[in-house]
Amino acid sequence: MYTPWAIRTEGLTKVYVSHKQSHTAVRDLNLPIADGETVGFLGANGAGKTTTIKMLLHFIAPTRGRAWLYDAPCEEPRARQKVGYMPEQPYFPRYLTPRELLSAHAALAGVPAREARHRVEIALELARADTFAHRPLGKLSKGMTQRVALAQALVGDPQLLILDEPASGLDPVSRVEMRNVLQVLKEQGNTIFLSSHHLGEVELICDRVAIIHQGQLLAFGTPEELTQQTDRYVLVAENVTPDTERDLRSLCSNTRRDGAQIVAVVDAAQVYEVVSLLRQANARLVRLVQQRETLEEAFLRIVQSAPVSTLVEKAA
Repeated sequence: MYTPWAIRTEGLTKVYVSHKQSHTAVRDLNLPIADGETVGFLGANGAGKTTTIKMLLHFIAPTRGRAWLYDAPCEEPRARQKVGYMPEQPYFPRYLTPRELLSAHAALAGVPAREARHRVEIALELARADTFAHRPLGKLSKGMTQRVALAQALVGDPQLLILDEPASGLDPVSRVEMRNVLQVLKEQGNTIFLSSHHLGEVELICDRVAIIHQGQLLAFGTPEELTQQTDRYVLVAENVTPDTERDLRSLCSNTRRDGAQIVAVVDAAQVYEVVSLLRQANARLVRLVQQRETLEEAFLRIVQSAPVSTLVEKAA
């Protein structure tokens, strides 16, 4: 059975021209995203993430190349019928309540009037914005406003969610709450295209990750495919005396006690010495495994090793 790509781009390019200079914001982007996937879209400020999203939603037209949402060309209105969009900086009328705002968005999304009220309540509950849905938007915190922005993206019951920095400006507790909401949406089968600077959050929730730098796609794969083994090992040991723990701390980094166990990170060059120390002290080595890069470390390695690209040129 044929299943269309949720998002597909071919040679997608955006060139801005100003004062006789041209700036290539996105260059020859080829990005296939399957239905039901959760994909993280990573890049530094100015890498081309928001420009890509604007082209997918046809807020701006590409200079060249094509993009499709569920096989519908992005320039056609029907392409956006299955899409819910959450901008990085939502601007809502301060005098409206979340419930009133979502009612208006439900109408704009074409939700039948007889279903609108039910859809509004479902979206508020999914985004965990139902407890303050009666309060004016102007009196809500940043975290609350972000949840309302997610709820407005959900009210049309979209198949594809395009989220531009959904955790922007959130404190750690609010970020965890946002991640939990996205995990629920993922488990419900929604396709999620997620632009974010919070690489730890992306690593936890995303099936695949796309890394864009200076408008060019550098890598696209699962977190496991993008990260590499390091020259560090994670060690777990038991029956460690205070004297042995002190010696471990001098040899290892990030040494901590977890109940009856000691957990430490040791460089490859120190492994033999550390294991010998534990053996001589009659401590028990529970586990010694090679550590992988975090997604943040992989991102920095990939970006820093990318060739320098000149994207500002004289306009024709």
